[in-house]
Amino acid sequence: MANLFDSANAPEGVPEEVFVGDFIQFKISTFSTDYPNSTHTMRLVARISTGGSTEILITATALDDDYLFTVPSATSGNYTVGDYHYQIEIERDSDNNRIIVDRGQIKVS
Repeated sequence: MANLFDSANAPEGVPEEVFVGDFIQFKISTFSTDYPNSTHTMRLVARISTGGSTEILITATALDDDYLFTVPSATSGNYTVGDYHYQIEIERDSDNNRIIVDRGQIKVS
């Protein structure tokens, strides 16, 4: 098994499930050609499905041409257990215009 703390081994795509208190890391490369990370910012915004105000916001950093999402254990330790709807947003840095490029669901256990 590869060292999952190493960003070079970050799995591709948003995980289906994450665990409270775990180190979370994944990358997204799907949109890198059309939206280079040198001129764009990518975020994952997840809202709890029960309609409450609980939200998770993760801003990606650049990993070569990819977008790398990293959440330390101390941060995920504060997550609320539940089912979330997420969206992947890309913001153009030059004018802060934003678009949504993907949506899905993620479970926090």
